[in-house]
Amino acid sequence: MSVWGRIRERGRSLLITVSLAVVLLALAGYVLLGAVNTTRATEQQSAALVVDMKFTEARIAVAMQEVNLRHYQVEPSVAVRSRFERVADNAERNLTEITGSADEQTRQDAQRLLAGQLAYRRLAEQLIAKVADSDPDFMQFDRLQVTPTFYALQNDVDEASRSYHEYAQKQVTLLGDAQGRLLVGSTIGFAVGLTLVAMIMQMVLGYQRRLVAQAAHSRHQALHDPLTGLPNRALFQQELQDALARAERDGGQMAMMIIDLDGFKAVNDTIGHHAGDQVLIESGRRLSEHVAEPGVVARLGGDEFAVLLPRVTGPSEATALAERLVGELRRDFMFDDQPAAVGGSLGLALSPAHGPGDPDELLRHADTAMYRAKRRGGGVAVYDPGTDVEEQDDRMLLFAELRVLLETGDPDGQLQMHYQPQVRLRDGKVTSVEALVRWHHPARGIVMPAVLLPVAERGGLEVALTYHLLGVAAREASGWLRSGWRCRLSFNVSPGALSDDDFAETVLSTIGREGLPADLLRLELTEAGITADSGAALRTLRRVSESGVTVSVDDFGTGFSSLVQLRDLPADELKIDQTFVRNLTEGTPDAVMVRSSTDLGHNLGLQVVAEGVEDITTLVRLWEMTCDYAQGYVLSRPVPAGELTTACRAAEAIAAEAIGYARSAAPDGVPDRV
Repeated sequence: MSVWGRIRERGRSLLITVSLAVVLLALAGYVLLGAVNTTRATEQQSAALVVDMKFTEARIAVAMQEVNLRHYQVEPSVAVRSRFERVADNAERNLTEITGSADEQTRQDAQRLLAGQLAYRRLAEQLIAKVADSDPDFMQFDRLQVTPTFYALQNDVDEASRSYHEYAQKQVTLLGDAQGRLLVGSTIGFAVGLTLVAMIMQMVLGYQRRLVAQAAHSRHQALHDPLTGLPNRALFQQELQDALARAERDGGQMAMMIIDLDGFKAVNDTIGHHAGDQVLIESGRRLSEHVAEPGVVARLGGDEFAVLLPRVTGPSEATALAERLVGELRRDFMFDDQPAAVGGSLGLALSPAHGPGDPDELLRHADTAMYRAKRRGGGVAVYDPGTDVEEQDDRMLLFAELRVLLETGDPDGQLQMHYQPQVRLRDGKVTSVEALVRWHHPARGIVMPAVLLPVAERGGLEVALTYHLLGVAAREASGWLRSGWRCRLSFNVSPGALSDDDFAETVLSTIGREGLPADLLRLELTEAGITADSGAALRTLRRVSESGVTVSVDDFGTGFSSLVQLRDLPADELKIDQTFVRNLTEGTPDAVMVRSSTDLGHNLGLQVVAEGVEDITTLVRLWEMTCDYAQGYVLSRPVPAGELTTACRAAEAIAAEAIGYARSAAPDGVPDRV
């Protein structure tokens, strides 16, 4: 190449380099400017959404003032007045917070609404005083002054709330536009010129690498437990099948263990679910430390783990390791210097002795041995065909009998409902009962729910059982109504039934067929059942709620539901779990939990029920805490339908005596009642 040729080549390379630099600088500037604009739009959107939320909360509180004021005119009580003052304080607090806004117009609107709110509250408090003094002019005062002031305030706050909601939505749109412009501009910039081919190729290669990494990550997530990082049930079953095939091919022995933690629920209930998660993580770590390669430690679900030993010399080696594993689980778990005692029940099965070549059979045998260990109080149990086959067959026989019973419609009425009264603490009256199943087995006697329900759940009969029992309970409750007793029926719903697509239609058709009004049925659902599939559960519950059926959140305080889920749930009642009701001595964590749950329920407009009340002192304490309803052995044990009338009378007598004593002992008479 001539000198001039080399000069031209260098010039062209320099031009391409300069062009690439210019494009990159221009693109960087555009992206930076777009990021700044997007950040500014995001800040404006966030501020607008906060103001929108405050105005919305103020609007709701203003409306609730009027509801409680009207309620007070009908039922002039300290509790109603207290609710009025709480929502009024809430409205004023939200408006006061908005007055600190950086926007002048927003401050002016908030100050105007706050002034209107204060004026309305002064008039409302005058009206409350007139009603309390039995002033005959209170209706005229209400019509001429209070009502016009309220409607003026309501219209004003509705207009302001609507205006700021529209403004917030506009900011969302602007943010989307800014992000769209940034995306379009960036795409064009990256596509400009052949000089960016190398960069584009680099991006494509990087994208391919990310796809490979993402696929590997997704596969890992699909086969591993997200909490402990251990293999999950699916991966464990793959490993078990491979190990069985190798053992059968090589003529060796292998062992597997099922481990269930003992005392885990107590950790969740007393220390909290975060501590429960830490117990599961630490348990997985301890097990993994003592299981060497190629052994596998997996979490099957809940507090159940599994261990696979692909090669063992015999039962003694596997048993020795099992004893060490259980011993590790018995060591205390520490949480902020607070010990938590947890143990383990371990079932051991070996192949080919206990299930040659069949992974499902080996799992069943290890599981059966684990249950035998649990009944003995923990420790290690090796599968024994002479002992465990009979018990496994017994569970299978019970399942088969239950399936036949449900398929034939229970012609002899073996599945019976017992009912436990719920006493209204305001006046000591029984207004609702909880339905609890008892299987009157012709050979076994009474089979309690603790035995019956696990058999149904493990065999996939829980949905059919739920629907059958609902029909029985609805029929009996309809009979009470025809006899002149209007009593609400609280019915427990299994999580599996709630996930059934036909749940809402089946419930409504059942009570319609039996003649039970929708408002006399209350469905009790545990927090775990609701959060298992919160989207589907909410849709189903809204469907039944729209028909008039009410909803209760059972075992409140022991699940994982968030306040957002509780807010969105169409619930009418919170049922505080008996774990927190047992020790209500002033200053104890349980007393704080019950009082806080009661206040939370009332603030959400829900009734609150305390279950597991076993003594008069606890009953009085719940009355003092303004809990709405109570149930427990101190009032009545669950009784058959034929004994329910007598049980309700006895419960009302006990409650009346306790409430009468509490009223006389109260320093100022009667505490605020909700």
